[in-house]
Amino acid sequence: MKELLATGDLVLVSALRHHLDLEDVDFDVFDGFVGSLFPGDLSIASHRFMVSDEDFHRAKRILQQLQNGDMACEPE
Repeated sequence: MKELLATGDLVLVSALRHHLDLEDVDFDVFDGFVGSLFPGDLSIASHRFMVSDEDFHRAKRILQQLQNGDMACEPE
């Protein structure tokens, strides 16, 4: 597994989880419990997204689209 992102931004965490799930990307979030104890963008309290080697490039594309504002979470 490779680290895709470490962030304390709970909005980004939620959106990224949603889109990775939609695309069936194999991922885990490490340190999420610690991140919820200390909200904010502190490096010691980040949610770390770990993605399988096979899905890393797809996950990176999804993250870039989210960061560029090219994706939104819309109700079905």
